[in-house]
Amino acid sequence: MKRRHLLTSAFCLTAATALPFGSAMAEDAYPSEPIHITVVWPAGGGHDLVARLIGHELSSIMDTAVVVDNVTGAGGSTGMRHIVDAKPDGYTIGVMGLHAVSQSYMNTNAPKLDGLDPLVYVSDEPGALEISASTGIDTLEGYVEAMKKDPMALMNGNDPQGGNSFIFAEVIPEALGVEMMKLPYPGHAPTVTALLTEEVQTATLPIPPVLEHALAGTVNVLGVASENRHPKLPDVPTFKEQGYDIVVNDFVMMVAPKGIPADVRSKLEEGLLAAVNSEGFKAAADKNGMVLRPLGADDTAVELAKQEALVYPLLDKAGLVAPELKRD
Repeated sequence: MKRRHLLTSAFCLTAATALPFGSAMAEDAYPSEPIHITVVWPAGGGHDLVARLIGHELSSIMDTAVVVDNVTGAGGSTGMRHIVDAKPDGYTIGVMGLHAVSQSYMNTNAPKLDGLDPLVYVSDEPGALEISASTGIDTLEGYVEAMKKDPMALMNGNDPQGGNSFIFAEVIPEALGVEMMKLPYPGHAPTVTALLTEEVQTATLPIPPVLEHALAGTVNVLGVASENRHPKLPDVPTFKEQGYDIVVNDFVMMVAPKGIPADVRSKLEEGLLAAVNSEGFKAAADKNGMVLRPLGADDTAVELAKQEALVYPLLDKAGLVAPELKRD
């Protein structure tokens, strides 16, 4: 487990038992200690960036230290278990995406979604197909031609089973009619490194972790799996524009363990929405290619249900749903 601190603060708390009506005052004082944001992937990836950007704003908004904890392993399930099993007091929250939905059907040991309280929806993260510029391939047509000629020629870097780029690596080649050789990495940051060092030639990452390299010309983005072009890469066509009906995306939301008190949940929702809507966060998100769509807790729960309904058929079709977790 990797533990990284976004902010470090030295502070002293007066014991609640030393005050009259201490427990009631402590409850009213939320937050009275650091809030921990769990990230289930290694430092340097997209979710890690979101957590640190939100944490920076949230610490000022809620007047408390915010700590980012990278709890990695098992395709994100270790970190999700950490969130679900945490005390539901508002001091442990987490960044969640498509991986948690996938793992809840693929891994019998992964925590189920009903153990979570959705708090705030942050952004949509469309899938994409990237290729090292050193290959000399800069069009989707050229990629498909090369793959049909020799499927072993281009190795793809992606998440372990259940991660968003793993799902993208299942959906995209099937629609393109090619066989993709996949090499799993423990998160987006290691995948980007592998792509830049030519350990792999392609990747199926969302745009944010590869944006700077796409703009620099070291990585070519061949297609975006959304209805509209990505705002930071307006010259890159969608797959649909190129004749392939591929629309698949990840999402980023903030969640808490089930059962946090209603008043604490409300304060967290309000604080997180203020953080996501702050000028500082919006500017950083735009710079990093995030497609923001802030929503409150109720709407976030609706979005999670929609994602579950979309993802399950994809997993089932690919034979990835554990027999014990199949729906009737």
